[in-house]
Amino acid sequence: MLKVNRKIISVLIVIFIMSILDLNAQNRIHSPYSRFGIGELQSYNNNRYTAMGGIGYAVRNPTSVNVLNPASYTSFDSLSFVFEGGLLSNFTKLETSTLSQKSNYTSLAYITFGFPINKWWKGSFGLIPYSSVGYNVSENSVVSGLGNVKYKSEGQGGINQFFIGQAFKINQNLSLGVNVSYLFGFIDRIQKVYFPDSLYTYNIKDVLSTNIGIFNFNFGLQYTKKIGNDLTLGTGIVFSNAMNAKTTEDKLVYSFSESTTGYEYVHDTSTNFTQSTDGKIHIPMSAGIGFTLEKANKWLIGADFNWQNWAKYSYNDLTDPSLTNSMRISVGGEMKPDYYSSKYFKRVTYRAGFRYTTTNLKIDNNQIDEFGISFGLGLPLRKSKSTVNLGIEYGKRGTVDNNLIKENFTKITIGFSAYDFWFFKRKFD
Repeated sequence: MLKVNRKIISVLIVIFIMSILDLNAQNRIHSPYSRFGIGELQSYNNNRYTAMGGIGYAVRNPTSVNVLNPASYTSFDSLSFVFEGGLLSNFTKLETSTLSQKSNYTSLAYITFGFPINKWWKGSFGLIPYSSVGYNVSENSVVSGLGNVKYKSEGQGGINQFFIGQAFKINQNLSLGVNVSYLFGFIDRIQKVYFPDSLYTYNIKDVLSTNIGIFNFNFGLQYTKKIGNDLTLGTGIVFSNAMNAKTTEDKLVYSFSESTTGYEYVHDTSTNFTQSTDGKIHIPMSAGIGFTLEKANKWLIGADFNWQNWAKYSYNDLTDPSLTNSMRISVGGEMKPDYYSSKYFKRVTYRAGFRYTTTNLKIDNNQIDEFGISFGLGLPLRKSKSTVNLGIEYGKRGTVDNNLIKENFTKITIGFSAYDFWFFKRKFD
C-alpha cells in the first residue's frame, strides 16, 4: 500500500493556491508589442530548459517536469514525486530612433507537479502563464477644427494555463502523452482621447474587457534509441490543436477629466453607456519537433523547431493583419563534469543555449524577429536529487528602423526542483 508525506503535500497545495492568486494578479509586463492578438506569448517551461535555449521536445529527465512534451512524464521514477516552481525577473529597455525607456517586473514563472500512477503510466499538473498584456502608448495628432488631440492606448491582463497531463510508456523506447489545459484570463484594452483645454470639453474613455475561457489539448510523442553502450538519441514530436471558444465582452464608454496629478474624474453625461456581448476567438494549431543526443549523467545536446500559423488567428471572425505565422529554432545543452564526485562544483550542471524566433508579429509589413542567448546552473542540494536552478537570458526583439520599437531584455530566473521518494510500500511485521 502506498504512503505519501501528507504534510509536504499540504504545504505544496498552499503554494499552488498562492500561485493562482499571483498569476491572476499579473499585470507587470510593459511591451508595446503585447497590443496585438492575445498579447505577448510566454515560454511555458521551467528555467532548467530555458537556460538551454528553450529546448525540451525530446528531453527526458526523471527529476523535472517537462511541460513542452507531455510524453516526457514517463521518465518519472515509479516511486517518486516531483515539484517545481520558479520566479522570473525581467529587465527591459525600450528604444525608438529618438527615445528610450526602462521597465522591470518580477512574477511567478511556473509551478508544476509530477507523479507516478504505475510503472507505465505517469501524471502531472500545474499552472503556467500563456500570454501577457501590458502597454501604454500615446500619440498626438492635429485634427482640423479641434487642434492638438492626444490619443492614448493602454492594455493589461493576460491568459493563464492550468493543465493536467497523462503519459503512457508503450514500450522501452516509445512514450505518448497529452496535456489537457484550461486557458483562462482577461484582457482590458483602453482607448482615451484628450481634447485641448481651450475647447472646454470632457475627454472620452473607451474600455473593452474581454474574458476568455478555452480548453486545449497538447499531444506529445518521444522515441529513444541507444547508440553504442552509453549514448542515447532522442526524438520528440508535439502537436497542439486549434482552439475555438466563446468570449464575454464588457464595453464601457464615458467622459472624464483628469487632474494634474493624473486623478480621473468621471462625468455622467450622455456619452456614458455600457454594453455586454458574446464574442468568439480562434487560436491556431502549432507543431514542433526536437532531437537530443545524451550521455547519461554527463552531457546532453539538443535542438527544437516549432511552427504556429498565427495568420489564421481571428477574433469575432476578423483576422488581424498584424499577425503572421511564427517559427522558433532553439539549440542548447548541459554538462555535468562528474555526477559522482565528492567535489561540489563537479556535480553542478552547467547549461547554455540560444534561440531565434520569427515572431507572430508583422507590423506595417515589417517582420518582428527575436533572439536570445542563455546560460544556467543546476545547483544540487546535499544528499538529495533536488536542485536549485539559476538562469539568465539576454535577448533582443524588434528594431528601431521604420519607426518601430526595439526591446533589449535580460531575464533572470530562479527555480526549485524538489525530488523525493514519497510513495513507498508499508512493511508489516
